Amino acid sequence: MKKTYLIIALFLFVNLTYSSVVVTNGLTHIYSGISGTQIQGEVILLNNSDEQQTVSFSLQEAIFSCLGDRTFSTTQSHLKSSLNWFDGSLMDKILNPKEQYSYRFTINIPKDQAIRGTFWNMLMIDIDKPIKKEKLAHNIGLNTKMRYAIALITNVNSLDEVSLDFQKVDIDKTTDNKNLIVKIANQNSFIEGVKLSLEVYDSEGKNIFQKTTIRGLVFPGFCKDYTINISELPKGNYTCLLVADSREKFVGTNVSLAID
Repeated sequence: MKKTYLIIALFLFVNLTYSSVVVTNGLTHIYSGISGTQIQGEVILLNNSDEQQTVSFSLQEAIFSCLGDRTFSTTQSHLKSSLNWFDGSLMDKILNPKEQYSYRFTINIPKDQAIRGTFWNMLMIDIDKPIKKEKLAHNIGLNTKMRYAIALITNVNSLDEVSLDFQKVDIDKTTDNKNLIVKIANQNSFIEGVKLSLEVYDSEGKNIFQKTTIRGLVFPGFCKDYTINISELPKGNYTCLLVADSREKFVGTNVSLAID
């Protein structure tokens, strides 16, 4: 049987009830500094099980695109990589039952004063002891391994003004639920935490529907798709206001919506 990696990454809420080892201080770590700064970071692990667990650490790149999904890579890089700034021991570590362990590292921002923007890389943490099949849904096999992808994100020097753009707004008709898919592009040099709000008005100008998304990270120079369920709207023609909010700066657009 092939080994299956269960990857838990960036900004997703995940039920870790059956994980033998958990990350207790989050899967996304965001730092800020100026040129030449040394930033101290740590990832805190807890062995929840009654057995020893072996964890290993490695580095990868997260490659983003407006045309497809994010991918992890050990062979590709990108212009905003901070992988070479990382200073930490990439080793195996045995965690005893119920042991908590702080994995510490340093991010060394280069002294070049021209560097500015958000830079990132991934710290991959593999849990080598398999999870028992009877504790998992969907019949994930006995050779399943847990992998955490920890995003290490560093903002360098002064922030840009927020610059967001609505690239695409469309209705997804491929599922039973009607979902509005909104593609947001981040056009500045820094990562943005973006939340969308949708207001829908009928032909008489009455506000009949409102919904807000959770805040998600949009990487600089790339896009993120947001999904808003609009299944409760009856057939008809509507006028909508979409507002993107980041750092309490707001960008809006009007949309005509036809539901048939």
